[in-house]
Amino acid sequence: MILSVDGGGTKTVAIIIDEANNELTGLGVSGPSNVRSVSAVTSRKNILKAIKNAEKMAGMVNITEAIYGIAGYGDSIAYTAELESIIQSIDKLSPSHAVITNDGEAAAYLITMGNDGIVTALGTGSVGAYIKNGKLNRVGGWSYLTDDVASGYWIARTGMEMAEKSYDGLIGQTSLIEKFQDYFKLSLRDLVANLEEYFNKRIMASLAMLVNTEAENGDEISEKVLYMAFKEIKLMIDGMREKFDKPVVIGSVGGVMRSRKIREFLQEEYPEINIFYGYHVAIGNAMRISGNKSAEIRDMFVSQLNEKLPSLSRTERELLFLK
Repeated sequence: MILSVDGGGTKTVAIIIDEANNELTGLGVSGPSNVRSVSAVTSRKNILKAIKNAEKMAGMVNITEAIYGIAGYGDSIAYTAELESIIQSIDKLSPSHAVITNDGEAAAYLITMGNDGIVTALGTGSVGAYIKNGKLNRVGGWSYLTDDVASGYWIARTGMEMAEKSYDGLIGQTSLIEKFQDYFKLSLRDLVANLEEYFNKRIMASLAMLVNTEAENGDEISEKVLYMAFKEIKLMIDGMREKFDKPVVIGSVGGVMRSRKIREFLQEEYPEINIFYGYHVAIGNAMRISGNKSAEIRDMFVSQLNEKLPSLSRTERELLFLK
């Protein structure tokens, strides 16, 4: 059986797949494991918890292969070494042979099945990737300070910026002011000061849900923020398409894809685009380590995972932003 773990800045998802019977038997969810967002202790704790939850759902399992796709891996020598140490300390098979990748690689395989193709991965942070002639290439994902365009963090920060401009009378009215104030139980000025003093990227990114809700409710400025996010995604996709002289598969994955409006913008621009949610990404690495390149099998695993979502605990579902 295959264990595949996908860890990011908001959540960690572990799945167990019985490759002999093409069955996804276990699913577990926990908090963040990106060492750029949390400590090594917290990262290790959440990876272990997600695995334990997946094993509990799957029942008696004999893991024969394991792969870990964790955000932050490959971003720097220090982050890579830290994650290697974490994984080697918990891998149940052979610590010296633990397979570790960046979560962006898992997302790329989920879309392309290892063939030439393009993916944008949009969660708490963001990154683009394309596979050409078997080589994975990265675009964006530099840092939340300078990049991470169209991510949950970026959408929330841009929404906050628009709220501030509206408050100052520089642009039209937006319901975001009231919604942000209600969420934090603080005035806009106080909550901005509080966010700066006690900065937490995950908390900031979670506000993207408010921006999306207000866009759905007809707030024009909120919808403009989502359209700005779409334009940034389009910039990444079109830039990566320039690397090819032939049509290739295109896809987008991550929590941001839960926004109906962003999905509609993308599907209108790219009718052929493949869209998956963040909790599907672990399937990409599971397919990769098994050597399976069947999109039909991938889609079957996606359906099986979706069927297991109601079985998750309330805490797990909240981490996936499911009601």
